[in-house]
Amino acid sequence: MYRTKSFPSNKEGRDFVVGDIHGHFKLLTTALYKLDFNTELDRIFSVGDLIDRGPDSIDVLSWLEKPWFHAVRGNHEQMLIDCLSGHGDIPRHIRNGGAWLYDLQPPIQHELLKALQALPLIIEINLSSDQTIGIVHAEAPVIRSDDGWQEAKDAITGSFGEQHQRQALKTALYSREKIEQQDHTSIKGIDRLYVGHSSVPGVIRLGNVVYIDTGCSFSDGALSLVEIQTETIISLSMSQ
Repeated sequence: MYRTKSFPSNKEGRDFVVGDIHGHFKLLTTALYKLDFNTELDRIFSVGDLIDRGPDSIDVLSWLEKPWFHAVRGNHEQMLIDCLSGHGDIPRHIRNGGAWLYDLQPPIQHELLKALQALPLIIEINLSSDQTIGIVHAEAPVIRSDDGWQEAKDAITGSFGEQHQRQALKTALYSREKIEQQDHTSIKGIDRLYVGHSSVPGVIRLGNVVYIDTGCSFSDGALSLVEIQTETIISLSMSQ
């Protein structure tokens, strides 16, 4: 089942969105320490690709249990789901940093499968300023030229039929069309959309779409977070 999830505004604390983590949860812990992150008040939202490549991928299970940590599904989560469900390309997954998975016992693999299948494809956050913030892994699944944010959500949940849903899923998890074309067209019906998937040297914005995957897991990359309300950026290089 492919779903979306909506969150109310955080009236007490701060909200952060984090780029692709790729198994570098210790680096994320360091970032939260630097931010004086308050687990009682603050929340963190992930653009997906929590796993593969980095040393701590198995830690995804404990992070997803934290009540203040929320994530959308990325293409690396989808690769794990596909491979453990029996219709994925295991050699391709291994080439893309997934070898750790196949060293685990079947009960742990099953636990991972269940946890990652439960992740929404789209997260929506309503700010107290009446703004709406969106999070999706790769690109907003706007399939038709006049589609906006509501149509993107409807496409993911299957309101327009199975074929439309498959196309929306592929766009949400894998597409790089907007950034490759340097398309500054804004997504209608939403104030800001945070995405990962496409590595950028620093956080950039195309229209109202903000790209925050700054290459965590690559030696010259960094893990970046943005405080949603103030749009303040913090980046920790891989050498830290």
